This record gives sequence, structure tokens and C-alpha cells, in this order.
Amino acid sequence: MKITRYILGMLVFALLISCESEEKYVSKEAIKDQILKELAVPVSKEENRVVTYTNKRSAYFQTQSHVLNSELYNWFDGWNVGQKRIFSDYQIEIDGKAFDRANADVIAYPHYLQRATEAAVEKLILFDDQDVIYVSLDHVKGKRTKLTLLGEQIKAESSDGEATYYTSSEAKDMILAVAPSHKETITKEGEANVTASGRGGFYISIADSKENAMQLIKDARVSHGEWFQLRADRMTTLVTSNTYVKTDDAHFDKALMWLTLTMDELVTHQRGYGIYAGIPWFNEYWGRDTFISMPGGTLVLGETEVAKKILLSFSEVQDTKRNSKYYGRIPNIVKMESLNYHTTDGTPRFIGQMLDYIKYSGDNELIKTIYPTVKRSVDGAIKNWVNKKGYLTHEDADTWMDARREPDHQPYSPRGSFANDIQALWYQQLNAAAYFAKVTNHKSDSERWSKLAEKMRANFNHDFFDKEHSYMADRIDHDDKPDFQFRPNQLFAMDFMTDDVAKMKLTREIWEHLVYPWGVASLSQEDPNFHPYHLAWEHYHKDAAYHNGTIWQWNNGFAMQRMIESGQPDIAFQLFENMNAQSLDMGAVGSMNENADAFPHKGETYPKLTGTYMQAWSNAEQLRVWYQYFLGIRPNAIENTLVLAPRFPSKINKIEYKEKILNAYLDGVYYSKNGIEKYIYTLDGKDVTIRFDHALFQPVDIDVKSGEKVEITREGKELTLTVFNPDGKQRELKKEHLDETLQKRQETSDEIFKGTEFCKPDMDREYECMKQTFQKQ
Repeated sequence: MKITRYILGMLVFALLISCESEEKYVSKEAIKDQILKELAVPVSKEENRVVTYTNKRSAYFQTQSHVLNSELYNWFDGWNVGQKRIFSDYQIEIDGKAFDRANADVIAYPHYLQRATEAAVEKLILFDDQDVIYVSLDHVKGKRTKLTLLGEQIKAESSDGEATYYTSSEAKDMILAVAPSHKETITKEGEANVTASGRGGFYISIADSKENAMQLIKDARVSHGEWFQLRADRMTTLVTSNTYVKTDDAHFDKALMWLTLTMDELVTHQRGYGIYAGIPWFNEYWGRDTFISMPGGTLVLGETEVAKKILLSFSEVQDTKRNSKYYGRIPNIVKMESLNYHTTDGTPRFIGQMLDYIKYSGDNELIKTIYPTVKRSVDGAIKNWVNKKGYLTHEDADTWMDARREPDHQPYSPRGSFANDIQALWYQQLNAAAYFAKVTNHKSDSERWSKLAEKMRANFNHDFFDKEHSYMADRIDHDDKPDFQFRPNQLFAMDFMTDDVAKMKLTREIWEHLVYPWGVASLSQEDPNFHPYHLAWEHYHKDAAYHNGTIWQWNNGFAMQRMIESGQPDIAFQLFENMNAQSLDMGAVGSMNENADAFPHKGETYPKLTGTYMQAWSNAEQLRVWYQYFLGIRPNAIENTLVLAPRFPSKINKIEYKEKILNAYLDGVYYSKNGIEKYIYTLDGKDVTIRFDHALFQPVDIDVKSGEKVEITREGKELTLTVFNPDGKQRELKKEHLDETLQKRQETSDEIFKGTEFCKPDMDREYECMKQTFQKQ
């Protein structure tokens, strides 16, 4: 809490000195709003960036800062509610003249979009859990304002002096109301008077009747200040209390805060609780995407209660039909009106995230509640999908590489009958389920599943490696032969490897063959099926490239994790910084894309960003690897242990940070000067065993009570750990000496990774796919 109080104190001071002398009071609300305003991103009309806000339930509004001209995303422009496109945009007029959005001065904030011209200042605002949009107009230079909804699907129906009412062809059972933000008569032409103070904004609402739509607007007139503040408070808490980062690089800090907030926008309760896979076209829950995103999207952000709700929501829609071949599976897709179970990896990830949730929260009661779901998930897989070797088999398009050619459903990237990443997830699922069985006294289940896990592990190291390749097979095909396409999926299965040096060498090979400065490719450019561009319609369907060369930024997380585990945080940090810069300065404001081209187009220096512009697992993996592997914060409530394994790159010499974990608050400080490293930790709210894990020293356990401060100094070959009581008195002192084995490991790592570079596009090679001609239908 100390860092948060410091921030608030400094903002109070800044606000006080900036106000007129007669103003002596600054509200807490103004302070919190100021924190978000510090994250302002000005957008020029040349940049014309995409900006999107959700209402945290089932609606989002997509726009561009100046002009709607995105060929990739324009189908989804405007207000989308419950997976329906309600209208595409709105037009503001002041005294009959259109508001000049194209030439406005635009600033994107996490909680609203501001456009300013000489005629007025417009703010676009959404509220949590409300089907209301607030288009605020202040400093209006005119007498009358008007707001008209636009789009081929929207139609004005009537006006009654209170509002103009619309219907949308995509939501025929709903009514929209447009009414002045202040209680004012609206003419049949949709005009309203500007107040004496220069206000002239509008509310837009949607409901199942005119009366209910208008009631929402009446509620907004009364409560919009409270609604706005609740939204601002939630956001502020996320970036100052639940999490917080301050380094010497303000741009770096700002990018992390934006990623935190845009990630949180995707955590919704549209149909139960879940995480939108991506905006604009994946505004639905995918089991795979949700549970890849859950660590970075909830757990490391201190949102364990939300994580619990997500787990329970997905548990409720498990396939429980015993005669179904998908018995026990968690849905692949949860839409408003349908469920789809056509994937293999969503269920293992669900069980794995159940265990992660327990480690972060200590909520053992949930194990009892969900154990029937756990048992069905394992026994259903064993019944229908597990072979004699213990592998979890699957169909060709049932992994995350799931693109299929229509109408014959043929996979573009076949990965049956069992893929390396699926076996790693299956192994984790079996071990997590065995633990849950043990805790709930289902001993026979625990023993049975543990034995199966070990059987599969033993077979894996035999079947997925051979003497001819330095890397593992991507899959075992339907003829029981290993397929050695060089793909990033092996990043997820490297824990099966027991040779530390071999893992390091493989990590370098993956980095230099798949990891570009802009992200991880789905296939090596040496492969004959490699596609350098995601979108090259003149040559091939985009799905042919989707998993055959296209960059997938969610894979960045494990690429960086493996590099850090290999002892090379500096190399990993190059990619991390690139992604932060991408999120803040390119594409949609504050978020990471789903995809990118592997190669820049000729004459350009950076590839095109593609796929959804606000992708959950891209954002989440960036956040996860930051907290769990750079900061090294890994709680384990099962053992009441907090592992602190910092792996700071040399570029970071000073940092303050905070994270809400174990239902408590961890404050951390790190600085390095003249070869001396200093780490300071305080955990408020819980007694715990801290396990400090330095790369060159054996892990040290030290019992710490709530509020006690742990200071750790590394100077040369000595590590000193000191515990201070809350009153500042020294309570315990420990010293450790540099471990020669770990030092030799680091020396080996430095030698293996010497000269490592990002993968370089081979622009001169002729790629078979670029010789093709495709007729887009």
C-alpha cells in the first residue's frame, strides 16, 4: 500500500499547485481521474488509430480517432451488444454543421476518448454494466446540437419530445433511444438546446422497449457521475493497488499500465464470466483462449475472485453427456446462444488454471465444489481419446492451430493424431487432477492418473526425439510417424526435457528460427509450406497462412520464459520492450494484436499487424511473463510459500512495483549500482515463507510475518538476507555464498547464447505460396 499512498500524495501536491489559490480542497475522485489522465495517448489524424471500450458485460464500442477507414475492421465499427452490430457510428452537428472529427485534436484515455475542435469538446464514454453510451459535448460554440446514429442496419423510427428512437436490423427485438444528456426537449429533427454553460451532449441506450430505453437514460442523468467514478476507481485500483510498476522509463511504465487496462476490458460477464478472445470479431469466450489468458488477465492482476467466477462459469457448461465423444470437455466456444466442444486443449488448460488459481488464492474449498468436473474431464478423455501409450489423441484441427479449409473442413495445419503441446497440457492436467483427487480423498483416482501421467512422459521422450534432429517433433501423425516441422509448439513441451544444456541449445534454435523482433512465427521460414504474409489474397486464402508462418504474439510469452529460464533475461527483454512499444505506439491504442506478417512488405521496415487488434492472450502473456518471470513473483498458497525469483535485465537498474497476491499486497524495490544488487520486499496481510531464488545462489527460505521487511543484498560472491520487524528492528540475518554449479551453468549459458539474434526475414528466397494464384470468392 505504501507505493499507492506515495502516488496519491504526489498527485494531490501536483493538483494543488496547479489550481487557483482559493481552491484548497482536491477530492479523491479528482486524484483518481488524474492518475488515468496521466496515461493520455495523443493521436494525430495521420495515425488515425483504432480505439475501443467495453462495458465489461456484453457490449463494446469500436471507433477510430478521426475517420472510419479501416479495411480490416470497418465491418465492426460502432456499438456491438450481445454479439450484434447495433449501429456503425454517430454524427454530431452543431447549429446544422457537422462536428469536424477528421481534424480534431484527439486524446485517448483508458476511460474515455476526447476529440476537441473550435466548435466543442467531445468525450465518448462507456460505463460498467450499463447499456448506455455517453457522448459528452462541452464548451459548445453554438445554440443547438444533434446526434444521428449511422449504419446500414440502423433506422430512425419515431420521436416523442423526450428522445429519438431507432431500431436495428441485427437486434430486431430491441429499441434504441437517443436523448439529451441534460433534461431537455428534443425536436422531431433530433435537435436539443445547448445549456448556458455550454453543455449539449447525448445519451444512447438500448433496451427491450421504448420505456426501458428511456428509463436507462433517466437513470444515467442521475447516476452518470457515480457510474463514471466507479469505472475510474476500478481502473485506478488495477494500476496502483493490485499492480504497479515504476521504472526510469516512463514510456515503459505507461505501456504496462495500458496493457493491464485493455486486458481487463476483455474480462466480461456476457454469458457467465469469461474473457473475450479478441475484439472485434471474437467478442465471445473461447475455452482455450480464456485459460491461456487467465494468469495474465486475472491472477497476476490480483483478480482472483474474477478467476474463480470464470472457472465456475465454464464448469457449468461442461459436456456431461456420457454417450458424447466430447464427454468431460470444457467448451471451445461459448456464444450467447450456443456451445462448441470442438477442441482438445481447452480442457487441460481449464484444469491447469484451476491449480494456478488455488496457488494464488489458497481457496481449497473450490476443489471440493469442482471435483466432479475434474473427474469427468479426465475420465472422459481416457474413455474417448487416450491411446495405449497414454497420449491424448485428437483430430487434425483440434489444437490451437485450428484453421480449416471450407467447405470440406480440411485442416491447413494438420496436427493429429497427437501433438507435442497437447501432451504437455495433458501431463499437467493429469498431475493437477491427481492432486485434487488426493485432497478430496479420492485415492484410487489420484494413483490411477499419476501412473498414466508418468507412462505418457516416459513414452514422450522416446517418441518425439530422434538422432537426426536437434529439436522435438511437432506431432506424431496418423501413421504413427514423427512430423518434424519446426514450430513454436515445442516451447510448451520443453519441461519434458531433462538435459539442461540441450534445452538451452533448443531455446536458441527456436529464437533464431522463429522469433522475429515483432513476435513468434508459427512456422520456420525454411519450411516449404511457409507463408511470409498473413494477408496476401492474390496468392492464397488467409487461413492458409494463419498457422503456417503468421506471427502469433501470444507465443512470445513462452519464448521469453524459456529464454529467462536459460539464464538470458537481456535477450528476452529485447522482445518484451518491442511488444510494449507496439502496444502503445502502433495499431489500436494500448493493446497488442493477435497476429502480424512474418515479413515486412518491400519498401517497409515493419510488418503489418493483422488479426484482431485487441487480443486477450497476446496482452495476457505479456503481463504474465513480466510478473512471473522478470519480477519472478510466483505464489504457492498450497505450501504457504512465495517464490521470489527476480531475473531483471541489465537495462533495468531501478524499479518499484506492487502486486496483490495471496490476498495480501507485495511491495518490491530493486536497484543496482556499481555491481551491488539490492532487493527489498514487504508483504502486508499474510505470514508466509519467502523463497528467494537468485540465479547464482541456491534458493533461501525465510519465514516472514505480515508487514515485515526483507532486505537482500548481493555483493560479489555473497548474498545477505535481513528481516526487519514492522518497527524497524532487525529480527533475522542470513548469508549465502555463490554456488559454483550455478555459476558454471551461467557461464555455459553465456557461451551457448553468445551472439544470439532475432530471426531475420529471408526476403530474397522464392516461396512456393507466392507463386500461387487465388480467386477470392
